[in-house]
This record gives sequence, structure tokens and C-alpha cells, in this order.
Amino acid sequence: MSTHEPTHRSRPHEHEPPGPAFHPSPIARNRYFYGMLLEAQDMTEEQQFHLGNVRRHLAELHGCGTAAGLRVDAAEGCEAVIVRHGVAVDCMGREIRVEKDVRVPVREAAARALSRRRERLGADDARTPARPGRCDPEPVEVYLSLCYDEAPERPVQALGGAEAGCAPVCASSRARHGFRVDVSIDPPEPGPWALGRFLDRLYQCERERLDTLLCDFILDEAPSQPVEGCRERHGCVGLARVRVVPGGEVIDIDNCAIRALVLPTALIAGLARHALHLVRRGR
Repeated sequence: MSTHEPTHRSRPHEHEPPGPAFHPSPIARNRYFYGMLLEAQDMTEEQQFHLGNVRRHLAELHGCGTAAGLRVDAAEGCEAVIVRHGVAVDCMGREIRVEKDVRVPVREAAARALSRRRERLGADDARTPARPGRCDPEPVEVYLSLCYDEAPERPVQALGGAEAGCAPVCASSRARHGFRVDVSIDPPEPGPWALGRFLDRLYQCERERLDTLLCDFILDEAPSQPVEGCRERHGCVGLARVRVVPGGEVIDIDNCAIRALVLPTALIAGLARHALHLVRRGR
């Protein structure tokens, strides 16, 4: 009997079927090791990885809208409003922080709205007295939206790379997060989450099973990615509809007409407990 190991013995798992195929994701993170040469691209990708995780979490799990504050009130003087401090999340998951109250003029938007109405109805019909003894035109409606924005700052001297022909250049070393308030004569376009259609069907689902309705909404209507070009087309966080007399004052502010909300988990739990309490009382 030979004491030598057979040379033809199969390797472990050689005849086992292969495992499931690996399907790569577009998301990748840096994998550092000792002595690794770091470049600017590595640090940029590090920031993008963490920013992307946070923004996807906010957009896909919580949605977009006002998280706290941001009430719109009339300002002293003509054709201006005040956006109170607060926090919002846009449809791409970017956090918008308004640290202090901001005064926003609406004069130009009101003039554009009046000009559009004149084009539609004719100049003679557009200017009708709003009140006896005054020649102000009828009020027009404008819409306030909150938009995320960034601004480069803190320029420093940088060594020239290949893209600069190896010449020294000056580059911004910081990106300051901020926002802008958009005043439009058109209401914001519907967001990518289709919650309005879902809630309409939810109120009418007396003969439909709730679990089926929820499943269909999650599988078919809630996209995992924001609408392309959303930021370029409109403000992602609607705030208020404002009725203003061009050349006069703000006469009405509706803070709920176009405003989307991001409800805290504690508030959702409280609403659920209240609904359960109402159901038990109705038995």
C-alpha cells in the first residue's frame, strides 16, 4: 500500500456549482491601505460616498419637504414676505437649513403674473378696481419654493495638474452649503414620489385590501431616483402660495397649498395612536 498522497485528488469544491453571480453597484468606497498614495480624487470620492448615503437615506426613506419651521409671513412694506427659519429636504435628499428669517421681495414675480394675465385676457380687462376708490389691479398669485444651492469659497494656491498644463492655479478649497428662495408665477411641478395619487386612492380603498394598495405603491410608483433635472426646472420644496396686489401689498398667504411635509417618526407614531384610539371608541 502506497503511503504517498494521490496526485489526482480533486480540490475542495471543485465540482460544486458556482455561487450566484456578483452584480456590481454604481456605489463604491475607498479601501485604504498602508503606504497608499492619496490624490484629490480619492478625498472627493470619500465625501461623495458619505454624502450620497445620507442623501439617499433622506430622499428614499423620508421623502422631501419641510421638516421644521419655514412658515411664510407677510413683511412690513409693499410686496414682500418673510420666510422663517427652519429645515427642509429637497427631492435629491439634500438638507436645506435656513438659520435666520429671510425677507423675500415678490414685486417682480407679481409684475410677471400681471403681464401674463394681460396677455391672456387683454390689457383692458386685466386692470379692474380691486376696491372702491382704488385703481389697483386684481390680486395675482405667486409661488415660493426653497432650493438647495452651493457656493465655492476660500481660494488657495494649488500645484498645476495635467488639465492646467502643469501651471500653478488658484482653486476653491471649500463649498459652502446654502439655499435660494425662488418666486415663480407657476406652481411647482409634482415631486417624484406620487404621494398625492396614493392618498387619493387610500381614501377610496373601501373594497380594496390595504396591504395590496401599499405593495402596489411601493413596487410601482415610488422611484428610487429623483427626477432628472429637477433642480433646474423648479424648486423642490414648495413653501407657500401668495396673493399679492401688484404695486400694493400682500393680502393672503397659504402655507399649506403647495407645501410638502417630512413628518418626524414621533409624530407619525402619535397619529397612529390617535387613529387607534378613534377606532376603539367607535366600536
